[in-house]
Amino acid sequence: MNTYEQLRKRLQDGGVKNAFQEARWMLQLAERNVTDEVELASLLEAWTCRRLAGEPFQYVVGSVEFYNIELAVGPGVLIPRPETELLVEHALQLLVDAPQDTEVLDLCTGSGAIPLALSHERPDLDYIGIDLSPEALKWAELNCAKLHPPHCHFLRGDLFAPLGQPHPRFHLITANPPYVSPDEYRKLPSEVKDFEPRLALEAKDDGLALEKRIADEARNHLLPGGWLLLEIGEMQALRIHDCLQVLGYEEIAILKDLSGRDRIAQGQYSLAREREPGGLRLGT
Repeated sequence: MNTYEQLRKRLQDGGVKNAFQEARWMLQLAERNVTDEVELASLLEAWTCRRLAGEPFQYVVGSVEFYNIELAVGPGVLIPRPETELLVEHALQLLVDAPQDTEVLDLCTGSGAIPLALSHERPDLDYIGIDLSPEALKWAELNCAKLHPPHCHFLRGDLFAPLGQPHPRFHLITANPPYVSPDEYRKLPSEVKDFEPRLALEAKDDGLALEKRIADEARNHLLPGGWLLLEIGEMQALRIHDCLQVLGYEEIAILKDLSGRDRIAQGQYSLAREREPGGLRLGT
């Protein structure tokens, strides 16, 4: 039995659902890292044991492919999902005519997946990523150092707070915030709940707390005609649509992912609705 078959069988016998593909990926990545046969066997054994203990595959191998780039990931940061690639794809459509030096802000940036993927496709634009978690930002900085984007940097803090005064304004604000409700969080698979950071997953108010805050506060940071893109939970579309409408956004749309689930909410900040301080707020 060759090395691949041994890996596949151990993973399959251990209950790994995607054992055939994971064994192939694991072997390819290990062979990329080491050439000595003894070291290779040792690395594969360590990775296999961690995977059989339930640790996410991406943490085990230390990386994930995301929209034409490879990101380092590990404990303390959310693993970028394929669904978030839809947000990147749509953001690029909104930026297609953006002039050089256009500024883009990404909130709850985690590993830096969104701004780094955008920068890979549009290196002429300026990107800022913000996250509250120092552990997550370590991964974002690591990925930034590895990919060398020309105009991308990261800040730590609570949503817009690190930007300071006066409020800078952006052509586009993106965010993949925590949107799992407390009840949903309790039902998550152990591979997610026991390893990935709760801070990046769970939010109060049925998972809507951060999304509502971002939609509200983003109006102080969007240029007239600027866009907000939010990744959302599949059952949140109606409430997010209503929230954006109440807050005065226009061109509101809900985009579906490849599985047909509601996944991205968009809204445009209107030049006609430049509000005065104390103007339209949530709940008014």
